[in-house]
Amino acid sequence: MGIIRKPSIRRSGVRRQRPEHEQSPWSRWAEHIGFWPALAALAFFVGATAIALLGQPALRYSEGQSIDQPIPARVEFTRVNPARTNEARQAARAAVPNYYRINRALLARILQDLGELREALGGAANYDEFKAAPIAADLPLTREEFERLKGIAPRVFEEVFSKATESLAAELLRERIYDRRPTPEERSPRATRAVIIDEAGESEPLDVTEFTPYNQKAQVNGRAADLSQIFRYPLSSLQPTVKRILANRLTSEPLLVFDPNRTQQAMQAAEQAVPEQQDVVEKGKPFVFARPGQGLTAADVELVQEEQAAYQRFLESGTPQARAARRRQALESVGTSIVFLALSVSLFSLVGMYQRRILEIHTRTLAFSGLVLAALLAARIVDVELNIKELTLAPMLVAASIITIVYRRQFAAGVMVLAGLLAVLAVRGGVDLFVAMLLGSFATVYLLGEVRTRTRIITAGVVTGALLFAVSFAFGLSAQQEPHYILTRAGYAASAAVAAAMFVTAVLPYIERVFKIATALTLLEWRDPTRPLLQRLAGEAPGTYNHSLVLGTMAEAACEAIGANGLLAQVGALYHDIGKILKPDYFTENQQGSISRHDHLAPSMSLLIILGHVKDGIELAKEYNLPRVLFPFIEEHHGTTLVRYFHHVASQKQPQIAVGKHDREVSEVEFRYPGPKPRSKETAVLMLCDSVEGAVRALDEPSAGKIESTVHQIVMDRLNDGQFDDCDITLKELHRVEESLVKSLVRFYHGRVAYPKARGKERTSVSGPPRPAAAG
Repeated sequence: MGIIRKPSIRRSGVRRQRPEHEQSPWSRWAEHIGFWPALAALAFFVGATAIALLGQPALRYSEGQSIDQPIPARVEFTRVNPARTNEARQAARAAVPNYYRINRALLARILQDLGELREALGGAANYDEFKAAPIAADLPLTREEFERLKGIAPRVFEEVFSKATESLAAELLRERIYDRRPTPEERSPRATRAVIIDEAGESEPLDVTEFTPYNQKAQVNGRAADLSQIFRYPLSSLQPTVKRILANRLTSEPLLVFDPNRTQQAMQAAEQAVPEQQDVVEKGKPFVFARPGQGLTAADVELVQEEQAAYQRFLESGTPQARAARRRQALESVGTSIVFLALSVSLFSLVGMYQRRILEIHTRTLAFSGLVLAALLAARIVDVELNIKELTLAPMLVAASIITIVYRRQFAAGVMVLAGLLAVLAVRGGVDLFVAMLLGSFATVYLLGEVRTRTRIITAGVVTGALLFAVSFAFGLSAQQEPHYILTRAGYAASAAVAAAMFVTAVLPYIERVFKIATALTLLEWRDPTRPLLQRLAGEAPGTYNHSLVLGTMAEAACEAIGANGLLAQVGALYHDIGKILKPDYFTENQQGSISRHDHLAPSMSLLIILGHVKDGIELAKEYNLPRVLFPFIEEHHGTTLVRYFHHVASQKQPQIAVGKHDREVSEVEFRYPGPKPRSKETAVLMLCDSVEGAVRALDEPSAGKIESTVHQIVMDRLNDGQFDDCDITLKELHRVEESLVKSLVRFYHGRVAYPKARGKERTSVSGPPRPAAAG
């Protein structure tokens, strides 16, 4: 039985559309959030994965950490043994002899004394004249010895004396009278060898036990007596005198002077000549051992670093074992990448659900992605360079603070759950780090719901730091770490929170500029009535200024009722009608009396003036450097609503057509504001406040029932008109806004008692009858 084939759709020239249920999950997700956000998510995934996988891994252990099992070596490696190396080098230093130089100055003084003795003997005519010479005052030369010496012929005396002096000088150069007292520069006061340095060079190492210490007078006197024997016949009578001269000089200072510089050079050379002593650690053998009651020392951590470096060298080698290890590592990286892809998709899906505007504006997308990636990179760098996991909390808390300040708290909390998972995986942290990061981020998000003072950020940092200290302390106790280690790590966690708060406080103005937002601090500054723009509004359009003040109070209360930003709505209300400054008399609240300037204008001209206050407001906002976050209140507070009064007037003035009847149908499109429609809850609330306040102000008798009916009618009109299609306000929130507006308007425009007037006069309400005029 043959197979019946369906005609090929491709051959028929018709391209088959792939059913939606057959699309890949990635295609459906990309189609849902858009091409640019999908591309940004892909770029974010690549960046986050690169941050986590590239570069050297951080150490798994830190100083002070207690381990319950020894750490085995993954590969065989050699390590330097500092103790053995130091011992060998100290032995080499100890083997170096002390170096001495001959005291040439002492030799010169001895020879000078002998020369003066010779001159005194040769120049004295008698003994008394000889004793009067300075050199002879203390010499033991008797009168008989003097007479005997004088009996020698002068020429013979000079010749014999010179030869004896030369012989004595030669013997002194070979003499070993030294100072053995220890000095700071000496290697050891018990050195057993010495080297003599002379013009001829250095001697061989000599045994210092054969040397004579110069402070041992008896030994020095004996050496002086031996040296004086050089003066033989016919100068034998001078031996006691020469002995006295030598003894006086040789006991006052050493003949051999210690040379510290040369000794130090020799010791350094000997020490440098000793190579580092290395130990071989076999693969699988423990190289760091667990010591109960004692954490890892700095030397242990250094050993772990050496083992990690050896393992990295092993991976770079071309051995089969290295290739197998690289394959296992590649599989691990693939698994990490898959997890990062899932987290990246989840993160951008979260953004698409709760902060769609981030994905619609490229600069916001880049700023948001860059913030999270920068936090991940900073955490990775801190982990690798400092090896302190608790300090990686700081950049993540900075990110949590910025996202909370820029966006909503609920959104920031969701983002930090996913960003915290990315950070913990990037630094290879454990459950304790993730819990600390999660709790710290949640505390920061909760405490920074609205920043109205700079001390609020610091306070949030201190409170978060205290929480992290307690959490880290608890995890340290559960891991049975040592008390010192627990306190140190808990202190790092607390300091990370405080440092993050200080950093955010310092860069807060730049955060506002990058993300084009205004924090509560900035909004409070612009709420100040002394601001030049508000001063100008109060002076040139006082009715609009009072109207804006009322709207600010109403908008703040309504936004607070639905959890929106009340302060932002209040400040936005103050500036929403600044465009009326240029033509204040054309708007109802600024007109005096019952005459309107629109009475003599065509409806189309009046429409241009009314619509122009939005554009004029934007120009003034730019001129006065109003924060960009307030611009939407100027542009969106009317949305695309109909300028109903002038549309009615235009319909009344529509000319009669050929059929003989009036056509009062004028297109509403021409009499609508250009928009855009409100895109946030705050601007939507302001639109309602502006609409209901003007309508209630025009009521003759604004009773509570009339106010409630009017507010409900206007809310329904705006809802049916599609003015809330572009914002995420719900029907439940609209109901709460309506209730809040009714309460506010009842307080502002409650009915008043009609007081009796003089006889014959009518009773009238204080509010007076309404008059038609232009609405803005």
